[in-house]
Amino acid sequence: MPFHLPLDQIIQIADRHTLAVQWWLSSRSPKGIQIKYDIARLGSTGLPVPLLNLALGCDFTNDAAIDDEIESIKNTFAKRNVPWYWWIGTKPHPNNFAERLGQHNIVLDRPPLPAMAAEIPQVLPPIPRNIRVWQATRRQDLEAASTIRRVAFRFAEGVALDYFESMANDWLRGDPAKLYLASLDEGPPASIGALIMGEGIPGVYVMATLPEWGRKGLGKALLTRILQEAMEQGYKIIVLTASRFGYPLYQQFGFQHIFDYSIYQLKTSL
Repeated sequence: MPFHLPLDQIIQIADRHTLAVQWWLSSRSPKGIQIKYDIARLGSTGLPVPLLNLALGCDFTNDAAIDDEIESIKNTFAKRNVPWYWWIGTKPHPNNFAERLGQHNIVLDRPPLPAMAAEIPQVLPPIPRNIRVWQATRRQDLEAASTIRRVAFRFAEGVALDYFESMANDWLRGDPAKLYLASLDEGPPASIGALIMGEGIPGVYVMATLPEWGRKGLGKALLTRILQEAMEQGYKIIVLTASRFGYPLYQQFGFQHIFDYSIYQLKTSL
């Protein structure tokens, strides 16, 4: 389905949204911090998971400050003693920024991360009767969601045990984030997904399913509910970043691959 806006504009909207939300997410914990540099934004939970400690983007206004700011970001994460990633989108400034990172021992760490966008469909498939989807409204929901995310994302043993509970107010008030859970019939929560607002548009986040409950339609039901919420709020565009596992599901709902994030990490922390 073609977008109602030019693709370049969709890419800019998606990039602004994603970096803003990831900055917010990666700082939401009791020990979380947010720092805005000339070069990038830094958000850190302080938990020993690279995905939860991020430097985001690159838009220098002072070329002479590049090396100092890269070192400042490295030092901030070193003081926190956490692994971290640096996300770079489609148009870093300067355009040789990857080479500058390499001079500081920060290198490409993983395959490109697809950014996707879709026009929100006005007609959505019904959620099967044997699948229950609900919005998190109590601490027990957050506890279940933390377990699902930790297992599905393969966090190290004992890490991020209370990821959602530690920022309960953020998730339970439903603004800017709505967290959803899904189960088969009256079974235990087995899958999660979230709708998070940023830069004026919605995005899909933290989609995860326990391995033993995979391929039972839970992710599809959650995505349907998230899109339904976005549609009811009157939005036309929704965005996400896709793992290789979720990519086929998102394509079913009309999401298109519009650009990639390059993910870098400090070599000595590998």
